[in-house]
Formats: sequence, structure tokens, C-alpha cells
Amino acid sequence: MAGKITLTITAGTQQGEAPFVFDQHDTLLVGRLDDCGVCIPKDDQVSRHHFIMEVNPPDIRVRDLGSRNGTYINDVKYGGRERNETPEQGAEKQFPQLDLHDGDVVRVGKTIIKVKIEQAANQLDQPALRCQRCKRDVTAETGAARQGAYVCQKCQSEMNKDPLNLLMGMIRKEAEPSVNIEIPNYSIVSKLGQGGMGAVYMVEHTKDHKKAALKVMLSRIAVDKIAREKFMREIGVTRSLEHKNIVRLIDNGVAGSIFYFLLEYCDGGSIYDLMVQRNGVLSVEEAAPIMLQAIEGLAFAHAQHIVHRDLKPQNILLSHGMSTNKRWIAKIADMGLAKNFDQAGFSGMTVTGSMAGTFVFMPREQVTDFKHFKPVSDVWSMGATCYNMLTGRFPRDRKPGQDPLDMVLQNEVIPIRKRNPTIPVAIAEVIDKSLNTDINKRYHDAGEMHKAFTRAVEKVK
Repeated sequence: MAGKITLTITAGTQQGEAPFVFDQHDTLLVGRLDDCGVCIPKDDQVSRHHFIMEVNPPDIRVRDLGSRNGTYINDVKYGGRERNETPEQGAEKQFPQLDLHDGDVVRVGKTIIKVKIEQAANQLDQPALRCQRCKRDVTAETGAARQGAYVCQKCQSEMNKDPLNLLMGMIRKEAEPSVNIEIPNYSIVSKLGQGGMGAVYMVEHTKDHKKAALKVMLSRIAVDKIAREKFMREIGVTRSLEHKNIVRLIDNGVAGSIFYFLLEYCDGGSIYDLMVQRNGVLSVEEAAPIMLQAIEGLAFAHAQHIVHRDLKPQNILLSHGMSTNKRWIAKIADMGLAKNFDQAGFSGMTVTGSMAGTFVFMPREQVTDFKHFKPVSDVWSMGATCYNMLTGRFPRDRKPGQDPLDMVLQNEVIPIRKRNPTIPVAIAEVIDKSLNTDINKRYHDAGEMHKAFTRAVEKVK
């Protein structure tokens, strides 16, 4: 554990409440609305959603959300909007976010929050931290409180397009004694794609020539032994998932802060790829069987108490498998991976980072109750994926220049038939219910959603 962060309210209407203590990745929203972690309803200087704090101990960042009066850090004002601007116009300015330090003081209205950052005892007086690749001292970059294996930002930037080279280099050099990683009997065929934290490659078995996919991910933070072992145990749980609509995890391993996952190969690409081929929109006839299968796979995972956290068209893959009728078999990829990677903190700052592409598929409670992600939140993301497949649009409209985080918190979902009135009513009703902002009016899990969607499809046959 990389220490802990304590936030204590020292002035204002919430003074005297128990401090907020964080020892893992989480967020804290401050504002007047009751969905805020610190709700200040009677302070007229506070906006509905005034600012958000994201913590990933020992790191902490604050981001103003287009507030009326700004957020003060050590008496210096950040953010704030002009008198004639709406909150949405204020949020369009992309106000700067600021990384905080031990002893900093945050003020909003009459409320004052004191920041305390404590190092873990086993991290005191540690030697300088060096990059796994270039070996330069990166203590200033990671902060003295972080220890473990780490690839510096410069090397990450250079290797992001092809992290496999870095992984293979780590294996060859045996950068640390704990490295125990092999990808036996597989040769690299081609790169299939890349994302914010790594890339995916097609590999082929040297003996039977069966194809597989190799996903390589780079941690954004230093990875110590305890965090690495905990993450690998969690992945071991998801590796046991066996379902026709979930991509099978064949093998996995780690070299320092570089993780790899050998996965079942899907020859049809992703739903996103199929949408591109169809000019951005799928017909109900083509989309409905794919949706049903994807929801069935998610329902199986939910029954095993496993959530996804990052459902979107890019994370639902398509395969012909052994089928001869040319119908797609939908398979959910990265099941549990995003949740565990994020919870371990390896993804760095995500909510206040650069995840605009994922925000459009994110339910509001994923921001307001970041740590306690539940199946009902996967339901929203699955509904948003179905919505996107049938309309080519996203459930919420984002104003030009609007902060994507502000979009999640403020903008309402537009009923799907307003996007495309030809969508059958029965199917539209299921998708709209899955996207309800009120989690109590949504399907509780994917099992409920699958039953409802099955009935809807039967009605329109």
C-alpha cells in the first residue's frame, strides 16, 4: 500500500464530521446536491457540483467543475465563471486541475478541507526509484511515497504504440529477480489495436497454428510487490469464468509494471469495427442477436459477482467460432480487468485524466460513488452500448467544448426513439429503462435485463 490520504473538514457546516480516509483509488465530489460525498446544501457560494477530488494514494488531484465562485487551493483561486455564464458555459472552459500535496488547504464557500498524505512505513528511507527501461532516477516523477517497478512517462510515451517491445525487453534482460513470465509456443503475427494503457496483438501457436490475442498493459504508477500480487489474485478469479459469450483468459503474467494477458482470439473484431463497416449504425435485425448474447455473457458474470466497469462497443468482440451459418457470436472482452486495474490504481488518475472516450458510456454513479461499482452500473453501460449500436449516437448530448465529466454529472439521457423513431417500442423501452439515472428504476443486474430484452425481441419478430 502506498500510504493513505486523509481529508479533514476544518471549517463550514460539515466541520466536526469524521474525516475521509483513502487507501486506494477513489473520488470525492463536493457540492450542494445530495449525490455529493460532501454535501453543502445551505452554502450559497457552493455550486451544485462544485469540484471533484480524485485520490490514488499518495497522489491527489482537484478539478473545478465550472463552479460559480471557483475553488481555492492555499488561497489561490482556480476555476470559477463570469456572472453572465451558465454552469455549462463555465465547464466549457476546461478549467485547470491541480495536483495537491501534504498540508494543502482547499476552500469552497465556507468549507475548508485540509489534506494529509502519509507514507506507508515500509516506504520510508527507500533508495531512489529508477525507470525499468532507461534506468534514470524517477523519484521526482513518482513522488517519494511510491516505490516498486515503474516505467517513466518519457519511456511510456515512446513505447505506448508498441508496448510488446518493452515487455520482451524486460523478459530478455530479467530486469528484476521476480520476473517469471513466458509466452511459450506463440509467435507474433500483427498488432490488432491500441488504447490508453497498452496494445493488443494477434499471436499464433507455433505447433497447431491456433490464433490467440495478446494484450499488453503498462501501469501508470509504480507497482510494488503487494499491489502486484493482489491484482494477480483478482485476475485469477476472472480467469475461472467460462461462458460462450465471454472472451476466455488463457494465461497471464507480469514483468515489473508491465502486465500481459493471453486471450481467446475473435476473428470478427469488435462491435465498434462492425459499426464502422455499416456506416456507424446497425439495423435492429443485425444488432438484436448480438445484444442478447452480450447481455447473456454479462448476466453470467454478474451471477458470479464479477463486474466489468468499462463496457463499450470496443470491448464486445465478435467471432464466428465453429458456426457455419455466418451469424456472429458476441463475446465480452476484458471481463473484470478494467475494474481490477482501476481499483489497484494502476491506471493512474482516470476520472480527472483523459478518458473522454469512455465517459460517454459511464453512468453517473461511477463518478459519485466511484469505489462501489455494482452490476446495476454495468447495466447502464450495456444500455449505452446498445443505444450507440442502433443510433450511432450517445445517450447524452455533449455541448461543444463541454468537460466530459460535467456531461456525466449534469446532462440527461435522451430517449432512444427521439434519436431513431423506427426502433421498435418494446426494444426502446428496455434500453431506456437500463439508462435510467435512478438506479432503483433500472434493471438490478444483467440477468433482469436479459429476460426483459428476450421478451422484447420476441414481440418484434
